[in-house]
Amino acid sequence: MSNRVYLTKSRFKLATECPTKLYYTGKSKEYADTKKDDEFLQSLAEGGFQVGELAKLMYPGGIEIEAQGHAAQLEATQALLVRQEVTLFEPALSHERLFVRVDILEKKGNAVRLIEVKSKSYDPNDEQFFRGKKGQINSDIRPYLMDVAFQTYVVLQAMPGHRVTPYLMLPDKSKAATVDARLQFEEISNEERQAWEQALLKYCELDTLAMVMVVEGWRAWT
Repeated sequence: MSNRVYLTKSRFKLATECPTKLYYTGKSKEYADTKKDDEFLQSLAEGGFQVGELAKLMYPGGIEIEAQGHAAQLEATQALLVRQEVTLFEPALSHERLFVRVDILEKKGNAVRLIEVKSKSYDPNDEQFFRGKKGQINSDIRPYLMDVAFQTYVVLQAMPGHRVTPYLMLPDKSKAATVDARLQFEEISNEERQAWEQALLKYCELDTLAMVMVVEGWRAWT
């Protein structure tokens, strides 16, 4: 099972952009990846990582799946999903040849919330965030909906009997931050870091990250 090749959500994303990309991915010895050392793309990834870490602060007590390799990640996830209530960060689930790692999965009984965290900003006052003036799905949000739909399908198949509700969690640009970017660039004491962590938690309580349910938008599209 460890050598099994899965269609992961990153590969699914590549396939939706261009099926040919799926063929070339994972073949670094035969085909060079020009994006691998792209500093701009790396900086975007780092920004997404920071938003992801901030999102975790909203779920104290959440457990991160830190196992290496698909098989170990799936095993660690299943061992925790036997609990009646549990919140997991980066849990792994699979169905046949499909494999996903969900940003945040919250399980309460048979109710499951699948939460995909993105660094794309969101304005709750923007009535055309999902749809343009003519009613079409906006092209910049479509990949996110497809990403969440892929994950939702896999989770539904991997967890039969559960009710899965997908969400997008996005930074709310209508809110003001209570701290600046100092944590990224300076060495600070543990005491000061803890104080800033509390400020970030308060920042979260003020709904800095908006949770946007995508079910209705996805149903309307399909």
